[in-house]
Amino acid sequence: MELIKVKITPYSSFVTFPKGDAIFGHFAYNSFLNGEDTFKNYANEKEPKIIFSDILPDNHFYKPTLPLKDFGIDESEKKEFRKKSWIEISDFQNNKLQNAKELSFIKTEIKTRNSLNRVSFTTDDSGMFAPYSIEEINFICQPVIYVLFDKKAFTKEQIVERLNVIGKVGFGKKGSIGKGHFKAEIDKHFDKFDEVESEYYMTLSPTILHKSKDVIEKAYYNTFNRFGKHHSSSTPFKKPLLMADSGAVVKFKPKKKREWIGGGIENGISTQSIVQGYSIVVPFIFERGQDG
Repeated sequence: MELIKVKITPYSSFVTFPKGDAIFGHFAYNSFLNGEDTFKNYANEKEPKIIFSDILPDNHFYKPTLPLKDFGIDESEKKEFRKKSWIEISDFQNNKLQNAKELSFIKTEIKTRNSLNRVSFTTDDSGMFAPYSIEEINFICQPVIYVLFDKKAFTKEQIVERLNVIGKVGFGKKGSIGKGHFKAEIDKHFDKFDEVESEYYMTLSPTILHKSKDVIEKAYYNTFNRFGKHHSSSTPFKKPLLMADSGAVVKFKPKKKREWIGGGIENGISTQSIVQGYSIVVPFIFERGQDG
C-alpha cells in the first residue's frame, strides 16, 4: 500500500466536519455511481482498498488519547493541558507528548438561513419555511488528509480526481447550497511518516478496533457513534455503531507492526450501508505508562 498527503483548499464553509469514515463514504458512493464493483463486498474483505484520515491541520496530529499522568506534566498543569488538543508530528513520534498545544484549526459560527416556498416565493414565520440555524465550520490553517491505498485498486491521480468531484458537489450536509466545497491536490513534498521502533501507534480516524483484536494488546480511546444510513419502513430505527474515536492509542503485540487496523462493516437494515472502520496508524515512541 502507498501513503500520500492531500492538501485541501476550502472554497466555502463546511457544515459536516470531514472525518475519515465519512470521506470514505463519499468516495465509495462516487465509485458506485460510476458502476464499479470495487467496494461491492467490502465488509467481507480482510484488507482495505483505501483509508482516509480525518481532515487535520498540516504537520499536526490529535493529542493522543492517553491518561494525563502519561504525558509527564506536573499536577498543577493538568487543567490547562486538557485544553491542548494538537501536537506536531515530530514531537508526537519522538516522545515529546508534553509539547501538545492549543491550535486554532477551525472556527465555528451559527448562521441563520431561510427556506424559500417555491409556490408563494416567500418565507414563512412558522412551519417548514421558517428561519433555521446551522453551525458552519471554517478552517483557519492549512487542512490536509492522509490517504493509504492499494496501488492495485487506485492510482494517486484517480484519488485526487475523485476527491475533486466530491469537492465540486460539496461534502456533507448542505452541499446543495454551497457548503463543503473544496479543491484537493497532492503534497509532493511528503514522503512518509518516520519509521520509529515502537509497539505504540495512534489512529487518524474512527476505528472498529475489535476487527484487529488478534494483534492489539492494549487500547486507549474515546467512543464515537455512527448510525446506518438506511432503515425499513417497518423499523424506524437505524443501527448504532460504537467505534473508537480518532486519536485512539493501541499497543500491538510483539512483532505485529501494521500500517492500518480495523475493518469494514455492513450497517444497513434493508439496504446496503457500508461503514468504514479501518484507520491509518502512526507509530510513536512512548516510554511512560507502558504498564498502565
